[in-house]
Amino acid sequence: MKLPLSFLLVANITISGAANAAFLTQSSQLTFRSSSSSSCNVILEGKEIDNPLTPINNMVLVKKVDVVDQTGGGIFLTGKSKISKSEGKVVSAGPGRRNSESGFLRPSSLSTSETVVFGKYDGEEITYDGSTHTLIRDDDVLVKFPVDKPMTLADAEVLWDNVLVKVVIIEQEATGGVLIAATSKKLTTSSIGEVVSVGPGKYAFDGGLMEMDIEMGDMVKFRDFAAQEVEIEGEEYAVLKMTDLIAKF
Repeated sequence: MKLPLSFLLVANITISGAANAAFLTQSSQLTFRSSSSSSCNVILEGKEIDNPLTPINNMVLVKKVDVVDQTGGGIFLTGKSKISKSEGKVVSAGPGRRNSESGFLRPSSLSTSETVVFGKYDGEEITYDGSTHTLIRDDDVLVKFPVDKPMTLADAEVLWDNVLVKVVIIEQEATGGVLIAATSKKLTTSSIGEVVSVGPGKYAFDGGLMEMDIEMGDMVKFRDFAAQEVEIEGEEYAVLKMTDLIAKF
């Protein structure tokens, strides 16, 4: 059966129009996807990457605070004299650490934009998106502070089985027990202090949270050289693991 030529022409135009519409739709989708993906491009160590950096396990991406280049007295520091502070804001955090035997996932206790203080030599420093960042484990965080809150003692929180202690300052004596004159006394820290903040505890093998056998206000004796020092509101404090405390009174 032969179809009229006019019918064939109309059918061909209809099919061509539908195909062109489908092609244009697909092209616009590809263009949109391309522009969307390119808008996510960031620079990691001088190399452009397609997606934002996402920490895994219990790793945390922290944007470090600016390097201190001026002393309290207004003197500007240069070169190696500049002070690189070990604190910053959380950009993102991994899901947590999974126990290799029980499979229990210990969730991360850090949230985006919280301020954290960590060990001077902890983590892996990187240049990311034009700024200095550090990738650290959540275990390396000494103290954290809530979002948009000042770094005060009242808002300071320690993680896991960490304890924040105000260390007692003592007056040093000369050899033989003779007290040094008041004008030449040397102040030194001790391994005794008052507990000012206590972490929630450490997770057991089965995922249960083990409570801390210490509370705020307790005086404690801890192992020598075990403390990691932090400065809060101009005062020196020590962060210790619960296992580094050897007595309380």
